[in-house]
Amino acid sequence: MKKTVSLMTIILFLLMLIPICKGDFIVQPREISITMDNEFILSNTSKKIMITNNNDYSINISWYLEHPNPISWMRPNKTFIPSLSWIDLNPKWYIIPPDDSVSFYIYLYVPESKDHLKQNWETWVTFKKEYQEGIFNQEHAVRIYIDTPIIMTNNNNYSQNKPSIPRKEHINIPFLVIVISVVFVIIPLALGGLSFKKKKS
Repeated sequence: MKKTVSLMTIILFLLMLIPICKGDFIVQPREISITMDNEFILSNTSKKIMITNNNDYSINISWYLEHPNPISWMRPNKTFIPSLSWIDLNPKWYIIPPDDSVSFYIYLYVPESKDHLKQNWETWVTFKKEYQEGIFNQEHAVRIYIDTPIIMTNNNNYSQNKPSIPRKEHINIPFLVIVISVVFVIIPLALGGLSFKKKKS
C-alpha cells in the first residue's frame, strides 16, 4: 500500500510539472564542425545556428561562448581554442516571438600563424532563457569543432619559400611607365621640334 501511495505521489508530481515544462526553445544543430582545408577562415564560416521558440509567448534568449565545462565533457583529441575572441557571434541575444525561429552565423578570425596549424579546438556556444516561469531554467549548448589547416598554400605569405618584396620596396609600375615615356618619347620629340624650327629659320 505504501509503495502504491509513493508511486501515485510521483506520478501526480510529474503531471504537475507538465504545464511548467510545456513548450521550450530548441537549438539546432547540436554540433558544428568547421574545417579549414588550405587556408584560415577570416570571415563568415557559413555555419548557422537556429533557435526555435515553441512557447505561446515571446522569450528572450541570449548566448555566449565558453570553454567546455566541465573539461571531462570535451571530445577526445580536442583542446581549448587559445582565445575566444577569435570567434564572433552576432547578435548575442534575441527576443523570439511565439512559434518562431531566429538564426545567426559563426564568424572566425583566427590569426594566420604557423603556431595555429594542425589544431583541433572545441568550444561551446551556451544558450539560456533570460526569464522563465517555474522552477527550471534550462540551458542548451552547441559544440563547435574547429580544425585548422595542416599546411599553408602558396597563396599565403607564411608558406612561401622565397622571400617576398616588402611593400615599401614594391615598384610603382604606372609611375615607371610614365618616366620612361617622358625620357624616351616626349623629350626626343621636343628636341626634334626645336631643331626643326632652327633649320626653318
